[in-house]
Amino acid sequence: MDAPPNSDQADRLAISALRDAWVAAVARGDARALADLVTDDYEVWAHATPALAGPDVVVTAMTAALTKYAITQSYEPVETIVAGDWAFQRGIERIRGVPRDGGPAHEVAQRALLILRRDEDGRWRYARGMTNGLPPA
Repeated sequence: MDAPPNSDQADRLAISALRDAWVAAVARGDARALADLVTDDYEVWAHATPALAGPDVVVTAMTAALTKYAITQSYEPVETIVAGDWAFQRGIERIRGVPRDGGPAHEVAQRALLILRRDEDGRWRYARGMTNGLPPA
């Protein structure tokens, strides 16, 4: 039988589960599920777009995107640092959007820096994020 994970391992597993929940919600087109995965004061700065702040804004923006596109997303962590009730993760995000009304798919690969916070209920949630494009190959 495996030993129970230590606190750092448990936190990393919970952070991975959070990422998996986000990716799954996007894949099934469930923008409303994303509200529970972010903090009340969540803010993300996406490349060349206005900041998105708060769960309601995330749901509204993602509902609009998911109405227009079937989106698949992946995130490959490069580094994860857990420091108490905060965690920092940097990695590569890949997004593929297929227009629901036809047309070619749009694909984006970008760097992402995510800041997560363990809320009072003990669950990890996304608190901040920032993305920017990868340099040309």
